[in-house]
Amino acid sequence: MAETQDRGRSRRALGLLFEQALEAEKRGDLRTALEKYKMALQIDQNFFDAWLNAGAIYTRLGRSDKAIVCYQRALVSKNDVRAHYNLAVEFYKREDFAGAEKALRSVLKLDSRYLNAHLLLGYVFGKTGRNDKSEISIRNALKIDPQNVQAQTALALLYFHTGRHDLAQRQIQLLLNKNPEDKVLLGLSAKISLAGDDLRAASAGFKKIAARDPQLKSFYEALRSEVPQEKKQHIRSKREKVEKQEKKSARDMLDLSLLQFFDGDPQQAFSTLEQLTAALESKKLRKH
Repeated sequence: MAETQDRGRSRRALGLLFEQALEAEKRGDLRTALEKYKMALQIDQNFFDAWLNAGAIYTRLGRSDKAIVCYQRALVSKNDVRAHYNLAVEFYKREDFAGAEKALRSVLKLDSRYLNAHLLLGYVFGKTGRNDKSEISIRNALKIDPQNVQAQTALALLYFHTGRHDLAQRQIQLLLNKNPEDKVLLGLSAKISLAGDDLRAASAGFKKIAARDPQLKSFYEALRSEVPQEKKQHIRSKREKVEKQEKKSARDMLDLSLLQFFDGDPQQAFSTLEQLTAALESKKLRKH
C-alpha cells in the first residue's frame, strides 16, 4: 500500500515538474526549464519527453554536444522518430554526415513517409557527392507532398549545382510565381544567369534582391558578394577583351559597363554608361 502511494506521489511530482518546465519554455526561461527537466529525470531516468525537450533546449542554445547526449539518452528510453531526426540534424550541423545518414535511415525505418527525413537525407547525399541519390531522396519528399516549398527549392538547388541550369531556372520560376519576394530564390535565379554569362539578367536579379533587403549596404556590395571567385576571373578576362576592341557597338558598351561593375570597378562602369548615353543622345540629335 505504501509503495503504491509512493509511486503515485512520484508520478504527480513528475507531472508537475514537466508542466512547470513547459511553462518556463513558453516564457522563454530556458534555464528554469532545463532545471525542471533535470529534476524530473532524477525521479524517472527513462522519462523520454524530458530527455527530448532538454535536447531541444540545448539545440536552441547552440550546445550541440549536450543536445546529442540528450537525444541519444532519449532513444535508450524509446525508439522514436523525433529523437532520431533531431539527432540527425545535430550530426548534419557538425558535418558528421555518416552519423546523420545513419540516424535518418532509422527515422525512415520507423516512418517511411517522414518528409523532412527524406529531404535532409537528400542534403546529406548532396554534401557527400552522391547527387543521384540526393535527387531520389528529394523526389521521395515530393511524392509525399508535391507542393512542399522546401523540397521544390532543394530540387532547384540540386539542378543548379549539377549544372542543369535550364531545369533549375524553370523550377525557380515556378516557385517565384508563388512567392515573387523570396530573396533566396531571386538570388539563385541571378546566380544562374551569371553562370550562363547573362549579365543583364544577373544584374537585374541582384538589383531586385538589394531593393527588397534594407540590411544590404548597397546594390554594388550585394552584387559583388554573390559572384564566385572563378566567375570573377572569367569576367575580368571578358572585360579586358571588350576593352581592347577598337570599335564598340551600343551593346558592347552596355556589356562592358556590366563587366566592369561585376569586376569591382563601379566608377568605370558608370563612366562607360555615361559615354554610351552621350553617344546615343548624339545619334538621336543627328537624326533630327
